[in-house]
Amino acid sequence: MMMRNGVDMERVNARVEAMRKDPAEGRKTLSGITSWNGGAHSTTIVRNFAIPADEPGAIGGTNRGPSPMELVLTALSACIAISIAYSAAEDEVEVHSIEIDVEGDLDLRGLFEITDDVRPGFEEVRVTVRMEADAPREKLEELVNHGYRRSPVVDSLEGKVPVRVCLAQEDAGTA
Repeated sequence: MMMRNGVDMERVNARVEAMRKDPAEGRKTLSGITSWNGGAHSTTIVRNFAIPADEPGAIGGTNRGPSPMELVLTALSACIAISIAYSAAEDEVEVHSIEIDVEGDLDLRGLFEITDDVRPGFEEVRVTVRMEADAPREKLEELVNHGYRRSPVVDSLEGKVPVRVCLAQEDAGTA
């Protein structure tokens, strides 16, 4: 087994080759189920993982988990870290550490519909990567940029991904 930076390159390369032969091998539908626990608290099951979400007490939550927007930042920085690690492994660069600071500016007036001219989402997100690896700074910059460009979370946040929401056809318990 060929491991580089903790990435099983044999499995990755086999998967890439399968996708080259049959594009359908690369198409996946990811899913989860979220259950509301009352107030602002919910739990989402993704694969075998239970992920709590809540809001801080200052805006009516009970602080039993990160806020959904904090989870967006978590997904973003984790995806960039993974993409950098994969890019480095493909380029045969040994990585010793990757740390990412991520922060986003949010105006809660949008969530609470206080004004029509404020969006409920992030106004800007900033990502700072610190990385130690056996490569010169120019190569590290290249790996960070490549990781950023290939990140599905970055693409989903920066792109216009359609989101369709509907009420299930089953009886929702209404009288």
